[in-house]
Amino acid sequence: MRIARMISPVHSLGPGERVCLWLQGCLRDCPGCISPELKPVAGPETPVELLADILTRTARRGGCGGLTISGGEPFLQAAELLRLLALVRDGFQDILVYTGYTLKELQGESCGPAGRDCLAYIDVLIDGPYLQERNRPDCVLRGSDNQIIHYLNPGLAGCYGAYLAQGRILESFSHGGGVVLTGILNRGDGD
Repeated sequence: MRIARMISPVHSLGPGERVCLWLQGCLRDCPGCISPELKPVAGPETPVELLADILTRTARRGGCGGLTISGGEPFLQAAELLRLLALVRDGFQDILVYTGYTLKELQGESCGPAGRDCLAYIDVLIDGPYLQERNRPDCVLRGSDNQIIHYLNPGLAGCYGAYLAQGRILESFSHGGGVVLTGILNRGDGD
C-alpha cells in the first residue's frame, strides 16, 4: 500500500484517541485541497500485512480505540484497503474512513467489488468531494457541507454526536522533519 503518514494519538479526526493513517494518491483535483502533497500516485509501497501489524501494535501501545483512514483517496487502493481493514478490524472499536466518492458510488461499480466489500469493515464513512466554497465552520469532521457522515454502525451515532458538538479541532504534530496539521481547516485558514 502507498502510505503517506501515520500519526497517533490524534483527537481531531474522530472521538477518543485514534491512530490516523493517510494514504498516498488521489486522482481528484479539488480546489483548496488540504493535502495536495498526497495527490501523486507514487512512492514506496508497504506490505498490507506489515502495515496492519504496525497499526494494531500502535493502537495497543497508545491505548487508541479508533482508526481514521484518509488520504489521498483511500479507495484508489480499494483491494489493498479491503485486505487492511479485514486484518485490523478486531483491533479497533471504530473505524472511520474519508472518501471523495459517495456511498452510492461505492455501493455501485465505482471501485469494483473490493470497494463495496470495504463497507462491511467500516463503522463511519464520510463521503463526497471537497467543495471549497461550501466549507463552513459548523461542518465538524467534514471539509464541506455536501459531505455526509454515514453511520454504517448505527451504535456509534451517540458517541459521534457528542464529539461533533465540540466543534472543529485542530492539532499539530512534528512529522518527517516538518509540522503536520490534523483536523478540518476553515476556508482560507491554509492560505
